Amino acid sequence: MSQSIEIQIIKVQHKDSQKLLQIGRQTFYDGFGPPVNTEENIQSYLNEKFTKEHITKELKHPNSIFYFAKLNNEIIGYLKLNSGDAQTESVEGNAIEIERIYVTKEYQGKKTGQILLDKSLQVAKNKNAEYIWLGVWDKNVRAIKFYERNGFKIFDKHGFMLGTEAQVDLMMKLEL
Repeated sequence: MSQSIEIQIIKVQHKDSQKLLQIGRQTFYDGFGPPVNTEENIQSYLNEKFTKEHITKELKHPNSIFYFAKLNNEIIGYLKLNSGDAQTESVEGNAIEIERIYVTKEYQGKKTGQILLDKSLQVAKNKNAEYIWLGVWDKNVRAIKFYERNGFKIFDKHGFMLGTEAQVDLMMKLEL
């Protein structure tokens, strides 16, 4: 008889900023570090976006919400949702943005991302959002396929600076 894995989704509190910073830096580096991007560009981005000050500011924003994915009291991933003026792009209508779904290497491909995505859909529906959207790096084929399997469709693209390199994010959305 197989034991089912029970992943808990827990809202991140202000007191958890250091844990959020650690999981954020780790998962971003694991996902986008060398060899897919240069060490210099990754470090530049981490030093800009993943600092104690920046994470604390994001946590305090009234239109942003974070959730940890925890397994056996270990943080294995996290989710950041934005509404209203916290969204990274100005979009039409009542929308929720998934700014980040990141999972540690050990738990990728083990349904953790799906559980976090399901949580984002639940939050969006509770807020009566018309749709949920996100930006995904155009070279992140695995993530694009994941979102497509979940019904997301590409509707636009926008630029993203990683250090000194201009990259392209595909904007994808799911009507609710």
